[in-house]
Amino acid sequence: MRNDWQDQDEQPKTRADYRREQERAEQDFQERDRKRVEVEKEYARTHGRSMPEDDDDRQRISPAEQKQQRLGRRLNWAIGWLVVLIVIVYLILFLVD
Repeated sequence: MRNDWQDQDEQPKTRADYRREQERAEQDFQERDRKRVEVEKEYARTHGRSMPEDDDDRQRISPAEQKQQRLGRRLNWAIGWLVVLIVIVYLILFLVD
């Protein structure tokens, strides 16, 4: 069965193929970013401007990990508020009786 988005001779991608493609794209991005930072540092040196220090020892966080961390913080706050609201409801029920 051929999908509209596939060529006639193209086989559907497997998960492993897709993962390899994504890893290759991530590695290409990291390489381009590293080269960009080097060029910016060289430009700053030649033009006498100071650039902020690059934390090479600190790992860079991918956008997906940033989203996960932000979602985790939001969920923690939501759980906290729900616990507070449940306690308030129990207090109201106990005191009204």
